[in-house]
Amino acid sequence: GLWGLVNNAGVSTFGEVEFASLDNYKKVAEINLWGTVRVTKAFLPLIRRAKGRVVNITSMLGRMASPSRSCYCISKFGVAAFSDCLRQEMYRWGVRVILIEPSNFVAA
Repeated sequence: GLWGLVNNAGVSTFGEVEFASLDNYKKVAEINLWGTVRVTKAFLPLIRRAKGRVVNITSMLGRMASPSRSCYCISKFGVAAFSDCLRQEMYRWGVRVILIEPSNFVAA
């Protein structure tokens, strides 16, 4: 079985919305959001059987937007929403879903 899963993928790009390409948005979301969803779904049956837990690492930028970080913020807002939904769905199975939202390590 598998008792715990930690999703910690994270990439970022910088740029104002007007100048950020759709490809940048897609690349960041593919790793940060869809990677988390894919890995979680793949292992969730094992986690559920073990009454384990899922730990998703996001960012404070998953709750609070920041200029020039829209690609990253959108993806981390998505992970926060996914985690909140998953937490409610897994409660009846005894599975805990934890969301860790560290501070901004890039700020000067």
